[in-house]
Amino acid sequence: ESGDGDQENGSSLPPHVYAVADRTFRTMVTRMYHKDFDYSCKRSQHSTPNDNQQTKREKTNQSVLVSGESGAGKTVTTKLLMGYLAELSERPQENTKLSVNMSIERRVLESNPIMESFGNARTVRNDNSSRFGKYIEMNFSSTPFSSPTNQTEEAKISLVGASVETYLLEKVRLVHQSIGERNYHIFYELFSLKRGVDSYVQDGNDNIHDKVEIEGNDETSQIANESNASLVDKFGLLNYDMEDFRMISNSDTYDRRDGVSDFDTFRDLKRAMNIMGFTKPEQNAVLGVTAALLHASNVTFHEIGEVECALDMDNPHLSYLVDLLGITKET
Repeated sequence: ESGDGDQENGSSLPPHVYAVADRTFRTMVTRMYHKDFDYSCKRSQHSTPNDNQQTKREKTNQSVLVSGESGAGKTVTTKLLMGYLAELSERPQENTKLSVNMSIERRVLESNPIMESFGNARTVRNDNSSRFGKYIEMNFSSTPFSSPTNQTEEAKISLVGASVETYLLEKVRLVHQSIGERNYHIFYELFSLKRGVDSYVQDGNDNIHDKVEIEGNDETSQIANESNASLVDKFGLLNYDMEDFRMISNSDTYDRRDGVSDFDTFRDLKRAMNIMGFTKPEQNAVLGVTAALLHASNVTFHEIGEVECALDMDNPHLSYLVDLLGITKET
C-alpha cells in the first residue's frame, strides 16, 4: 500500500477529474512564483522591493488531455474540468454585482451549450456525442489581492479569457445519418420554436401556455410566442415538421434516448448566446442559416437533356432558401 503522501498526490489512484484539475491549477500557480512560495503566495510584511521583484510571475503552461472511446464521457469531463478551474480562480466579491472577471468565467462555461448544439449529435452509442475535436485554452493572470481577514497581500489568480479551436468536424453527418442516429442537435432544437406557436396561431393568440423564457408572466409569454410565431413563419417551418426535411429524416430518428429534451437544450442555447454577447439579430441570423440548410436539402431539379439540369423554381423550399440567405433565385 502507498503512504499517505502518495495518496495525497493521487499517484496511487486512477485519474479523477477534480484531482487532475486541482493538481493542474496548483502546479500552474506554483510555477508562476518562486519555488519557496507556498500555494497562497503570501508575502511577508518585512519583504523588501527587491524581494518582491524576485517573485515576478512568468508565463507557464499546463495541459490536460481528455481522451476515451465514444460514450466514455469526454464532453462531460471537459465541462467539469472547466467549471472546477473557473471556480478555483473565483473569489467572493464585496458587492452583489458581477465583476468583469465573474462575467468572463460565466462566458467561458456558457460556451458549452453553443458548441454542443452545433457540434454534437446522437449516435448509436451516445446521445450527446461530440462529432469534432476541440482545443480549449483558458488564460489566467495573477494580480495582488489584499486579504480583509489577515491584512496581508496575497496573489489573486483570475480567469481572464479563453479560446476554443475546433477541427475535424464530421461534415458527412449533414447529409447522411445511419439508422438510429441523428443529425446535429441544432436542426431538431430549431423546431422548439414551434412549441406553443401552433396554439397561438389556431386560437387567435388567446390560449398561450408555452414559452421559451424561463421566467415571465402571461404578458411576456404572449410576447414570446408572438416573436416565435414570426420566426417560425420567416424560417418556413410553420407548415412543416421534422419528417418533411430530407436532411434529418433519412434515419427516421428524431428524439434522444437519454431523456434530454430538445426544447430544454434550445433554451440553454439561447441563454448561452445572450451571455456570450450575441445580439437578437445575430441570433436570428444564425438560426436562419440553419433553417436555410434544412430547406436546401429539399431543393429539387429538372432534367434538361442527358447531362444538364435546372432548379425547380416552383419548389416552395427554394423561396425560403433564397430569402434566408439573402439572395435571389436568379443568382
